[in-house]
Amino acid sequence: MIPAREIKEMARESGVPVSTIERDYAQNWLLAALGSLPMALKGGTGIRKVYIEQYRFSDDLDFTFLEPFERIEIATAVSHAVHWVYEECGIRFEDDIGLINTKTGYRATTRFRILSGSALSPIKIDFDLTRMDYEEVLLPVQRRDIFHPYSDNPKATVPSYCLEEIMAEKIRSIFQRVRPRDIYDIWQLDERVRSEDVMAILQRKCKA
Repeated sequence: MIPAREIKEMARESGVPVSTIERDYAQNWLLAALGSLPMALKGGTGIRKVYIEQYRFSDDLDFTFLEPFERIEIATAVSHAVHWVYEECGIRFEDDIGLINTKTGYRATTRFRILSGSALSPIKIDFDLTRMDYEEVLLPVQRRDIFHPYSDNPKATVPSYCLEEIMAEKIRSIFQRVRPRDIYDIWQLDERVRSEDVMAILQRKCKA
């Protein structure tokens, strides 16, 4: 695990709370642990982790399953991931992993702390997991390197939506519920995507 001074220095340089850097760091190791599973990273976290370095921070890890998953398989996968991360880099997660059903799939929750006293309570990471029968992945999934601006790079990869599919879902989201972060993401991605590929799938995305 990286030293406390590295986390604090990164927080100072980024202008964010120490807990934000702790979460960002832990997310990367969790992605490394989950990278072999048949599910694709998406959303704002996907943009930051594998497409645009130093992008905005995001609290959750969002995935769409590429194969059917049973509830027990999800719980087991997350449990194995947090134990692997502890063995590899020393981040200790709480044993109690929350898992609830949602309209679109599942939400798993795990908690951890790296720096003692850095938060009044353990830091939370949510996994939003979308069933493949609810959200169809329409464009080819790409396996991409995980950006890890820390000194203990796990040099891992993770399956991810292409930027055009992320963009299409962001556009859909503003018709469902306007959130500033989605508008920001659309603005940032506008010159990075092939607009014809976005438009080709947008209608089908909006029917999901």
